[in-house]
Amino acid sequence: MSVMLMSSLKLQLEKSVYKIYKTGIPFYDAARLVGAAHLFFGTASAEVQDFGAYWEISGINIQRDEDQINWILERLRNLTSTEKNLFRNRKGKFAWKELSEYFAEPGSDVAKKPLKMEYDAALQIGTRGIDPISKYEILAPRSTGEKKKKCFDACQEVAVATLGRGFAATVVSRTKRQTDTTYILPIFSDYFVLSGLLEFQRYYQHPAGGNVASVLAAISVLLELTPRKIPVIDFVYNREVTSGFTPIFSESGYLGFEKLCTLWLDAVKNNNIKRLSIFRQIRFFLNNTSRPNITGQNMELARQLAHFVVRLDVNSLALIARLKARILASSKNFFPALNLFRSYYDIAEVGKMMETNVEIPKRLAETVARILSLEGKGWMNKLTKLENASTMDQFLTEIERLVSRGAYASQAKNQEIDLSGVRDVERYNDEELQKFKDSRTFRSFKSLFLLTVLGKMEIKRRQQEGGE
Repeated sequence: MSVMLMSSLKLQLEKSVYKIYKTGIPFYDAARLVGAAHLFFGTASAEVQDFGAYWEISGINIQRDEDQINWILERLRNLTSTEKNLFRNRKGKFAWKELSEYFAEPGSDVAKKPLKMEYDAALQIGTRGIDPISKYEILAPRSTGEKKKKCFDACQEVAVATLGRGFAATVVSRTKRQTDTTYILPIFSDYFVLSGLLEFQRYYQHPAGGNVASVLAAISVLLELTPRKIPVIDFVYNREVTSGFTPIFSESGYLGFEKLCTLWLDAVKNNNIKRLSIFRQIRFFLNNTSRPNITGQNMELARQLAHFVVRLDVNSLALIARLKARILASSKNFFPALNLFRSYYDIAEVGKMMETNVEIPKRLAETVARILSLEGKGWMNKLTKLENASTMDQFLTEIERLVSRGAYASQAKNQEIDLSGVRDVERYNDEELQKFKDSRTFRSFKSLFLLTVLGKMEIKRRQQEGGE
């Protein structure tokens, strides 16, 4: 009887299906999809599937809470009364019926509302247009105010887009003359389940400029979504640069973080704790250098780090190793850099992320680190010679010189150094050296080796004393 009762209860659960047709305008489409999923299913589960021309959102019917929708809308800046009224019918009540009927079977005979820049820069009058090549008149100044140059859509579509905007992360970069504001939303694979509210930190800024704040936002969003395992594959953005209240420039589209998202998603699926640790270290450094009083080499390291995690570029990795060394040697504001790519396992994971087939000789790196640690403030000069090596042969020669001189200096100071790691140099025979003829392979190896050395150096206490 109990089994039959449970079976009959399951049959009584009604399921709703809604369709979101694509316009091809990235941020607007993402906002509509996220907004519709939250409008109809809220804290319940919404099953989303991509059918090419449209998304299908389905789930078990639930009793929706109007207060929850209002809470989301209250998070939006510059929300107009017109946008608030999109969720009300003619009787002033919440338009659940009107909205659900429209998306259950979207029609053409509906009231339309104008779309402003906040929904997507491609929709604005002036500096952007949907198709500026074929419709050159869209590029006319905003001050014309001609309605024929505005974009319109069904009020129901504008309503869910408004709701979706409430979940966007805000990325802000300010200078004395202008403010650069970008809103980003994650986009997902062709099938996913959105269970509960899409919640993550919503405000990010970084004085390094460029794409740094956007990278910080993207990594933070991914890490906060990690427990939910929602398959994020990229981010869309909507950006406007203003001077005071005067718009200067705007754009929208995809951030192009597919590689970053792929690395994250692979780590989530395989429970790769080491890779997720790399993401947390990057977020830690960018967060700790986001204060306006952090300048100089820390800012440049933030820029190179942001570029590296998106492109996995060997030039950025080399600069990261170089900048980290100089920050540690400066004895000022070095703690965020000290914890970046510090352990042997973290650095090995960075190499895997770059798909570089090199192995860092751990014992040799520890030997070099120990020798440099005994050099006091002069260690930077010794490290620079390793940095400047242009071939693997030259690099190994410099290591042999460093070890030879270090062994003599340690004896003079009555310090013991474990030189067993020097035997690792012998493994690089002619056949092994062939793979380092490739410039990218050698530079990757050199950068990862030097990062390993910096991570093993006993530098914290000495630099702290030097700074005092």
